[in-house]
Amino acid sequence: MRKSKVIISFSRTPVPSLIEFTRNVVTKMTGNANFTSADVPLTQITSAATTLETKYNAAMGGGKQQTADMHLARKVLEDLLHREGLYIERIANGNEAIIMSSGYGTSKQPEPKLLPEFTVDNGNKEGEMLLKHKNIRGAAAWVWQYSTDPFTDISWVLANVSTQATFTVTGLKPGVKYWFRAAYVTPKGMSEWSDPFTKIAQ
Repeated sequence: MRKSKVIISFSRTPVPSLIEFTRNVVTKMTGNANFTSADVPLTQITSAATTLETKYNAAMGGGKQQTADMHLARKVLEDLLHREGLYIERIANGNEAIIMSSGYGTSKQPEPKLLPEFTVDNGNKEGEMLLKHKNIRGAAAWVWQYSTDPFTDISWVLANVSTQATFTVTGLKPGVKYWFRAAYVTPKGMSEWSDPFTKIAQ
């Protein structure tokens, strides 16, 4: 019977989801009798996740340097999670229950498909882009922005504020690369901006 393997690839995981995954792992491994001498201290992983969250927030309204700092912080966290995953795999020795108790996934399970929070598709007409945000419970409005230079916060253009989780941007120049982002508004205030999504207008 094939032994279960730990899933230790995070390259396609959005930053917010990676941070959430990391914190879940720390919670499940803390006090877990299966893992008494982790290769990477949980405090180090927690610190790396906090740093990434800080750099991610800065990159959303910052420039090229802030974006580069975010990518570096992400690499540091991914490397730590990779090393910890190898430790878990060594300790578990194919035991799926032990692997799952750590918060990591296994190769015997289909990796959960992470539905993107925000997507952009070509519209039906030239110069149109259809923006879609996932429905958020309690959200009263969605804020839509686009930019041709996302590395400077002042370059972001307000496309619209709508009461629906979809919006079609019109008047874009065909052949030009645009970046798009969205946020939602609840009674508690406005959310963080989504990860920017880039697409060339048709």
